[in-house]
Amino acid sequence: MRARLLIVPLLALFVTSCTPLVDPFSPGSTPTPSPSPDTSASAVPSRPAPSISQSPLPTIRPLPTPVPDAPETLDLTVTGCPGGVVVDWSPATHPEFHHYTALRSIEAEVDPAYPPIAPAVDWGDSYGTDRFVTSAVDATLIPSDTTLYYRVMAYDPVNRVVAASPVRHTHLSEVVELGPLVVSEGEAASSTHLDWTLFGGLARCFSSYQVLIGPAGTTPASTLTVISDQSTTELETLGLHSGESYAIQVSVVRSTTLGSFLVGRTEVATYTVP
Repeated sequence: MRARLLIVPLLALFVTSCTPLVDPFSPGSTPTPSPSPDTSASAVPSRPAPSISQSPLPTIRPLPTPVPDAPETLDLTVTGCPGGVVVDWSPATHPEFHHYTALRSIEAEVDPAYPPIAPAVDWGDSYGTDRFVTSAVDATLIPSDTTLYYRVMAYDPVNRVVAASPVRHTHLSEVVELGPLVVSEGEAASSTHLDWTLFGGLARCFSSYQVLIGPAGTTPASTLTVISDQSTTELETLGLHSGESYAIQVSVVRSTTLGSFLVGRTEVATYTVP
């Protein structure tokens, strides 16, 4: 009995030592699962990443679109006279002022752009670079019943509008015929007396009477004298020479720094000085 009891432990040991080891990486083997992380409350919590405070970005607003300066407004008076039109305006004060130009049209809308947009035209007698020369005349048309529209602009050196007037309208009428000019011997020795009909038109259409003379049989062209009083209707002069024959006429003129035109006239008189 004692010998049998000793054999059993030896057989168990032999069986245990002969059991082959299992290669976990060999095909068909079942790998031993890795222990799962401990998610119990006893696990050490991870430290949160530090937060980075950021300043709010500034709000970017687009710059406002610059609004061009509105053109300055010029006052404008347009006077239709016999023989021409007088255009008067207020001086421009804009610092970039370079010159004035007036435009004329047969339509009520006159665009301020330059060169003019048809039917507006620049008749050529209103351009001026002195801001205080603010009057011009238009005597380029044949008198008619057509309504004429005018507008005056002030421009900078590249013809951008810096000031503009409203549009004004008028009509152009015929030159006034004042009738005969009466020439006679004056009261003073060797003097000559002239007498003519009053020009009774608008004062805005009158600048002066001009007494014109020339050789008999010609159109008088030389100025003997200028009279600025519209109410004057006679003259006594020593300017004519004894024994000479003259053609004499009195003209009514409207003039400005930028031009002038004939408003009225007497008939031509022929006179020989005694």
